[in-house]
Amino acid sequence: MALRLLIAILILAVPAELPGCGPFLPEALFFDPLRPDRPAEEFARGQLGIVQPTYERLYQVIAYRYLTGVGLNDAERREIFHAGPVRFPFMAMGNDNPWIAARNKVSGIKPVNYIAPFRAVEEPGHYEVYQNCNDDAFATAAATLQDRTQRFGATAPAVADWIAAQDMVFSNCSKGKTIPQPSADPRMRADRAYQIASAKFYSEQYGEARQDFLAIAQDESSPWHDIAPYLAARCLIRSGKLSEAETELQQIASEPSLPRWHAPAGRLLAYIHAHLRPAQRMHEAAEALVQPDSQATIAQDLTDYRVLFDKDVEPRPNDDLTDWILSFQAYGRGAVEQWRARHTLPWLIAALQAAHPGDSTAPELLAAAREVKPDSPGFVTVGYHMVRLLPPNDARAKAGEMLAGKLPLSARNQFRARRLELARSFEEFLEFAPRRPVAESTFAVAPVEATRDFLDQDSTLVLNRDIPLALLKQASTSALLPDSARERLKDVAWVRTLLLSDSPAFAEVFALLNAPGMRPYVDSGYGRNTGEVAKIDPYHDNWWCSSSAINLPNNSVLLEAPPTGAPFLSAADRDQAAAEWKKLLSVATAPDWLGAQTLAFAQAHPQDPRVPEALYLAVRATRYGCTGKATGDFSHRAFDLLHRRYPNTEWAKKTPYWFD
Repeated sequence: MALRLLIAILILAVPAELPGCGPFLPEALFFDPLRPDRPAEEFARGQLGIVQPTYERLYQVIAYRYLTGVGLNDAERREIFHAGPVRFPFMAMGNDNPWIAARNKVSGIKPVNYIAPFRAVEEPGHYEVYQNCNDDAFATAAATLQDRTQRFGATAPAVADWIAAQDMVFSNCSKGKTIPQPSADPRMRADRAYQIASAKFYSEQYGEARQDFLAIAQDESSPWHDIAPYLAARCLIRSGKLSEAETELQQIASEPSLPRWHAPAGRLLAYIHAHLRPAQRMHEAAEALVQPDSQATIAQDLTDYRVLFDKDVEPRPNDDLTDWILSFQAYGRGAVEQWRARHTLPWLIAALQAAHPGDSTAPELLAAAREVKPDSPGFVTVGYHMVRLLPPNDARAKAGEMLAGKLPLSARNQFRARRLELARSFEEFLEFAPRRPVAESTFAVAPVEATRDFLDQDSTLVLNRDIPLALLKQASTSALLPDSARERLKDVAWVRTLLLSDSPAFAEVFALLNAPGMRPYVDSGYGRNTGEVAKIDPYHDNWWCSSSAINLPNNSVLLEAPPTGAPFLSAADRDQAAAEWKKLLSVATAPDWLGAQTLAFAQAHPQDPRVPEALYLAVRATRYGCTGKATGDFSHRAFDLLHRRYPNTEWAKKTPYWFD
């Protein structure tokens, strides 16, 4: 686990352009299947949107709490989301680390910029790292430094000596066994004893560190007297002596004189139970996670529960939360029976999700769904499944009702997608086609605050496969679509007109040679990464590919997908679209088609002043376009003709090679 975390951190720390990787081009997501919109700000406050079975289990636990009426209070939200955006445990860098920030302010102390908190496992055959020095260690050191400078003065030799010893302690976070010497100053001896014990702990000398902490625990005059038993128990955990650590932590958790360490001891006990009795611990965590006012334990319970869930631990005994998540993730397996037995909102949602239009269970589920009130956290999810299950006219009305209300953006996009499927006319189809991205996918998924609408794959597939050219031209002037989509449709209609022509005009072929961003299909999402149509895309996303192309880019799904049917179209429109699509499928990949047109025109019109440039552009297309088996031949022929007939032109000089 620690190694995977470190790898993730290192990946995020390097530049986006990785040699030999990618390209990681941004892809618009209109809903994120793994997490909701604004998790901490909205979802964790009960605005659940459409709860997905693919959500990370953190969000399924939160959804369950709200669906059962427990919800989250402010303190619980802070514990779950760390009072801000999730960050990596990398407080060891610069001023983000309170210890570095505090020590670097002391006059005469040589500044440091970084402390590596991770240490490699020093065992044969092990290639793992773990976080050895946690954030609280740096925070404690910073607070102690502030106290000591106030007591002794920032320039006191005792303070400088204390800082030097603390630097030795933290040098062991990543490697080595540097142990400070005892202090000659009687005022600092207790601090130094604690620093020595900590240095031994971080250098993996757990037996010796434990003995030192136990000695500190016996010294009631030491400011570290109270924490020492807790740290001695941590030494046992690091040594793998979990049963012994459990006994000591139970004593700490029940010791009236150590109230500050009851909660930390409880968290470590939960960790131990997860290892010693995983099935029991998973059940305990599941039961705790559905209780109100659980801010003292919710973070540890969530951690243990998710880790054990990932290990396929079966809780003993069973619990409703785990049963629901398992059923929900399996798209409602056994959910109808559970709903009939319990009649709770989580199980109603799971049962609705499992149902299909026409199922015998649909009427009773829909009757129960109608009873869910608009102020319910499950109202949006229930409404979404009602749209799926209702007859078309009722589904349109329900979708309209939901879209008229306040919805998270991803939920709005999903309702629009359902409404698009129910379109009764081309105008209705266009009305519900635009969506606004909620996230971007590159090598990871990140939320975005988009300001423009785009087309999703459901609408572009219909526009590409099922719509005849005449309707495509009509769509390119429709105010129902965003400006950028209309402009793109105009370009697509122009290219299709050219490709469907039996005798394309060379003026238009020449224009197409100069516009690698033009193609006969509509992009979904952001579309081509290189926005300007006149510019070559460096990742070969230029013009179009045929179904037999060797290096298919992002339109491979379009070429392989079956027609959608588009029931709002007339039979004549469907027939016309099918005939046009059949002809488009027969068109060669762009460099071959452009090469053939250019060579034919050059042979027939050798004196035309556009021919040398066109031959250069045809060769360029074979370098940057989608290639087929004949592409090298077209490249060679255009190259030979250019250099044989027009050797002294600037276009021949710009074409030193042809491409196979």
